[in-house]
Amino acid sequence: MSANPLDNLTTALAGVKTGLTIAEQIETLTKYFKPYKPDVRSFRINYLTRTSELKYFVEISPGIIRKTQGKITLPVMLGFKIYDVVDLDTGSLVRVDFNRNDMTWVCNLDDFPQSERFMITLQGSVGEDFLHRLVAVKAAVNPQKKAGVDIYWIHSALRDVSILEKAWTELNIDSVNVDVRIGVERYFGSAIPDEIKKGLKIQQRLLTAIRRGERNIEGLKRKYRKSELASGVSPTDVYELVRRLVSGEYFVDFVNVDHPFVIGGIESERKATSVIPEKVRVGAMADLNFRHPAAKGELKFDRGQYISSVSSEIERFKKPKKKKKSKKSMKKESKK
Repeated sequence: MSANPLDNLTTALAGVKTGLTIAEQIETLTKYFKPYKPDVRSFRINYLTRTSELKYFVEISPGIIRKTQGKITLPVMLGFKIYDVVDLDTGSLVRVDFNRNDMTWVCNLDDFPQSERFMITLQGSVGEDFLHRLVAVKAAVNPQKKAGVDIYWIHSALRDVSILEKAWTELNIDSVNVDVRIGVERYFGSAIPDEIKKGLKIQQRLLTAIRRGERNIEGLKRKYRKSELASGVSPTDVYELVRRLVSGEYFVDFVNVDHPFVIGGIESERKATSVIPEKVRVGAMADLNFRHPAAKGELKFDRGQYISSVSSEIERFKKPKKKKKSKKSMKKESKK
């Protein structure tokens, strides 16, 4: 068996379903603490940052155990470090030195005070594969459309709760994120005039040519200035406008989620060859634990209000059409 408890639990979660084998796998989490009446009290993971905190509760009898054992040994958790040791009888921090010995941390029991109960905290990180085995996340790809609103169902849940409860007294996975991708490209395509879109494409070609050191830069600059004069609008200004309209600060006003979810990160997604964003990715986050092992709800996007807002914002950049002078007004001007 692996010396890393996380590796063994991952193996159990990967498909082992017989109670005896699972029990054997979970046993590796605590085997190093015998005979200290161990309890893996808490495992807390931040889903977004993949950082975690693991707490071991250890009871050390003051009598024969200290004399016969002489040391306490912890399994080395790859990517983890021992953060602190707390004396639960006094509430104070304990300064003890754990030395690395192959796949274990070892500390002399003489370094511990005469208290009997201690909490040892490890901090580190967990891999993406391990998280996927712990948590399932799902979101609708295609929304249900209803009265100008797009509705996406979202769901997250702990996998194999019964197995996890054998390993930890408490498991908290914070900020479990479900991504919803909302298509927005067509809203800009219909709102931006053709002459402005042409200028945006020329601008992108110009920036690409400058970055690559190509020779046709002057020709593209002339085309860029020509398109700017033709549309009456700077493509750069339009580009900045579009970027603002898909920013999290702006887009958040048009999305909401059901409890217990909260809105997380919002980022635009665009093709490498396109100036106009293709989609906006909206994160919906919820905390999961043994008391609340699953979260489900809906993310709603107010499509109608967003289209109206995009149209009104872009309208400001359209070149005002000049009114043709009538023959009478032309005659009056000539007389003057």
